[in-house]
Amino acid sequence: MADFTSSLATRALPKIETIQNGPLSGLQAYGSLLLVSSVIVVVLIANILERWLLERVYGEIYAVLQRPENEKRRRSFTYYHIGAIIMLTLFCIGVYPVMRFLIGSADLTTDVSPGPGRRIRVGDLLFTVAQTYSAYYVFELCYRTQFASPLSIAHHIGLLAITQTALSLFGNIEKHPEATIEFYMCMVWGAFDVVVELPIYLSMIIWRIKRRDHRLLSYLTSACFVWVIVGAVSETAVTIYLLHKSWDRWGHVWRVVTPVIFTLWITTQLYGATRLFAMARSEKWKASKRSPEEGSVEPIAELPGTMEDGEIPGQEESKSKANTLPVGELECNDMTVDVLTDTVVPAKELPSITAGFTKYRAW
Repeated sequence: MADFTSSLATRALPKIETIQNGPLSGLQAYGSLLLVSSVIVVVLIANILERWLLERVYGEIYAVLQRPENEKRRRSFTYYHIGAIIMLTLFCIGVYPVMRFLIGSADLTTDVSPGPGRRIRVGDLLFTVAQTYSAYYVFELCYRTQFASPLSIAHHIGLLAITQTALSLFGNIEKHPEATIEFYMCMVWGAFDVVVELPIYLSMIIWRIKRRDHRLLSYLTSACFVWVIVGAVSETAVTIYLLHKSWDRWGHVWRVVTPVIFTLWITTQLYGATRLFAMARSEKWKASKRSPEEGSVEPIAELPGTMEDGEIPGQEESKSKANTLPVGELECNDMTVDVLTDTVVPAKELPSITAGFTKYRAW
């Protein structure tokens, strides 16, 4: 009876409180090669999408995005596809070893498939997933260039720093007894990130394709807002619980660094949620006040690691574009006239060209 009670007490303890510090993977010596190879794969995916696939799949939608004035939107549209592909791949490859490590009985040296001979270990897969995850964000920092927001850049740099630092601690596990639990926390945060971000990427692709269906976009962004909030609250609760249970195992430096990094992480997620909420309100207003054929607002900046694709709802076109507008749609009182031309007309000349029209705007 005492043994049974002791067994139950042991099982009741969270794994982060009992997991032993140990080596991560025999692949660590090839970590830089794995990281560079992952970046190259992401670059190849981006080139395949931009050069052939997106144009064939989306036709006129992507043709419009290829115009010089739509460079920012084209990059974002491509980026959402890359993000969706990478996150889905990470989910499919990592869900089994990550869950076995986080809540199962496996440690980093456990064989993925038990049997005779040399086997792939849980630590090998987790190390590969961590390097691929890092490679994706390295690519994004380089691909988005001036189109990425300062908050996004800070988020990605922090993410890369903490992930690579956690991996480097395994270089000397005797000197860094918190190596395994720090990696454990990184896996927790990464799991939440993949689960939360994947639906956001897919939603932003739909946003670009269905720009005139304001009711659909209102529902979509509202659902994304709720999804991000639920994810952030759940992640915060889990993190606080795990840190509380393992607090005695952390060194003095990590007792400060880990909560600070997580606070910055969650702050960016909550900021992204506010942008989604603004998008949802904008689309809801347009769905109730305007016909589906009227105007559109581009998707707004990004969630932590995601969106950076246009203006804040209701924001007017920048002054630099105010003097030259591609003609595509003109409104005259209660009717809309489609101009079947692809020329560019100076905005100041439009009133004389379209006498009787009370207002105009670019398609």
